[in-house]
Amino acid sequence: MPLVGAAALAACAGAVDLLAVTTLGGAFASIVTGNLVTLGYGLGTGDPHRAIAAVTATAGFGVGVAAWTWLGRFRPAAVLGPLAAQLVALVVVAAGLLATGSRPDPVAAGALLAVAAMAMGGQSVVGLRLKVPTTYMTGTLTSALGGLVTGQRTGQGQRFIQLIALVAGATTTAALRAYLPSAAPLLPPVLLATAMLLLARARQVERAGSAHGHAGQEHAERDPAGVRRTEPARI
Repeated sequence: MPLVGAAALAACAGAVDLLAVTTLGGAFASIVTGNLVTLGYGLGTGDPHRAIAAVTATAGFGVGVAAWTWLGRFRPAAVLGPLAAQLVALVVVAAGLLATGSRPDPVAAGALLAVAAMAMGGQSVVGLRLKVPTTYMTGTLTSALGGLVTGQRTGQGQRFIQLIALVAGATTTAALRAYLPSAAPLLPPVLLATAMLLLARARQVERAGSAHGHAGQEHAERDPAGVRRTEPARI
């Protein structure tokens, strides 16, 4: 279940990036490498709009990474709290796009791009805690193809699932923009909320298993016959 939650996060990133590229100025919300190249193109061709969008997205992403990392000092293993903050940011983006008919003016587009990129920066921090990439996939693709060549199977399935989920999120968002435009901005927060539910459920199952195992161990230790039991105690 945690792996499915991570895949939902990857799909969310694909959806956000699709919206950012198509409606918020042409920059990516989570792909810093692409934005730096876009910045270079804008500077080299004298295109200020491209350059400004790239700087805005990169700065927003950096702010998100810094903010979520700073907050994580107090709860280093927290996942759901940071994702809840990200959900608020994506709801703001969705509301802004719906209010403008997904055609914001340059100032509004820049503001929404910054918020979207900040959300993706925060999600990248959460991905590090989950030990699963959910935004940038260059390293994931490299590891997946390298594993195919070397025969290494550990983690291969999850890598390909993340790549497929990213493309699926972008594809679905593109289809919604074409055939049901009002629904497209809602997809990222829906995917994120789904990921949160899956991760929360996985945590509950993990805690229940730990508690059950601990109770079984105590029951074995207290066996009056002095024989350590292998079956867990019934609760």
